[in-house]
Amino acid sequence: MKKRSIIFVTFCLLLLVNGLLAQSAEERKIRRAAEGKSSYNQEELVSFKSDVPYKQAMESLSTLCKKYLRKPIVDPSPLTTPINVEIQSMYWKDAMELILRTNNLWYQEFEDYIQVASVGMLAVSGAGAPTGSGVSAPIDSSAIISKTREVTISAIFLEINKSKLRESGLNFSIFRGRDLNLGVQFSGADEVSNNIFGVTVSPTNPKLAVNIDAALKIFESEQVGQVLARPQSTVRSGSAGRLQVGTDFSIKEKDFSGNITDKFYSTGTILNVYPKVYRYGSTDFIDLSYHVERSTVTPGTVSTLINKSTSDGRSTVLNGEEMYVGGLYSDELSTVRDGIPFLKDLPWWFFGLRYIFGYDKATTTRSELIILLKAELVPTIEERVRELAKERNILNEKMKEIDKDVEKKLKHE
Repeated sequence: MKKRSIIFVTFCLLLLVNGLLAQSAEERKIRRAAEGKSSYNQEELVSFKSDVPYKQAMESLSTLCKKYLRKPIVDPSPLTTPINVEIQSMYWKDAMELILRTNNLWYQEFEDYIQVASVGMLAVSGAGAPTGSGVSAPIDSSAIISKTREVTISAIFLEINKSKLRESGLNFSIFRGRDLNLGVQFSGADEVSNNIFGVTVSPTNPKLAVNIDAALKIFESEQVGQVLARPQSTVRSGSAGRLQVGTDFSIKEKDFSGNITDKFYSTGTILNVYPKVYRYGSTDFIDLSYHVERSTVTPGTVSTLINKSTSDGRSTVLNGEEMYVGGLYSDELSTVRDGIPFLKDLPWWFFGLRYIFGYDKATTTRSELIILLKAELVPTIEERVRELAKERNILNEKMKEIDKDVEKKLKHE
């Protein structure tokens, strides 16, 4: 009896699941019929595993959207997670909606493109949201935007030549000072006597602490480091910012239709930030998520290699506080001719003297990339308006004083 009951329950569950699948398929057919399409083309069906990265799936769907709707999918969402849903032979637009629903996203269709955004942002802007998402009625977006904080992200890309630093006998460490700013502490070996801005690093004075700006000058003057770039970007709270120093290259790839397209990849020093401003009591602080990438491209006859080192993290900083990301190493191999000057550079046919008085030395130069970050809150719209009103009042008062002085001078004349 128990076996029969189990078989009966299993059979009912199978019927229920098949009914739901048939119902969803029937809904899609009805919607397709309303759009004037009675059947599916094989090229319009897509399949994705649940572990496929979200960005990769949306790029594939954007290709289909360009082909069939003549408009691309604009997706600024910073998701780096998988789609978390299994899709088997589904119409591409239905698959897109299912992926967006699963990741709490939705889209708004415009004349020239399709915009993807979070459900909350679509509710704020007054756009449509998916049914059953629990989104309240649209509200005035200007009131929300005026109170949204903005964060200015300042970065310094500093490359340290570890080989030269080791040869000079210097060592350094980064520490946080009392005023939320970073400082650098230099230490020297016993045999080192380098003059750093008039300060001798020797056994009598083994340590020297300076701020970041002075440390950068020390690195450059001693030729052990250089500043690659000083990018700065202002990002709205809850939005993503991107800083890149490098190049983009393209690779020929085939799309779903077999057409050859150029797909671009970014290389160099890349920094992606995602700041979110919070308030605890009367203190504002910033939840800063970051992704740092240092990559180089090596073209090959068969495939193109991208040498990459990355670092992901999340930190909580106060307004104006500095932080750093380090440990991104790269090695550069080079061959140097060494030996007795002039004789080592003689041509090979000159009695073979170049091989006696010189030799080729292979050296490996190791560099470390250190990224210094600083997050500063930008005044809100209301604060800027109040400050502007104060400046106008001060200007009006000064104009009135000038007018009074002019009237007094005219009276005396």
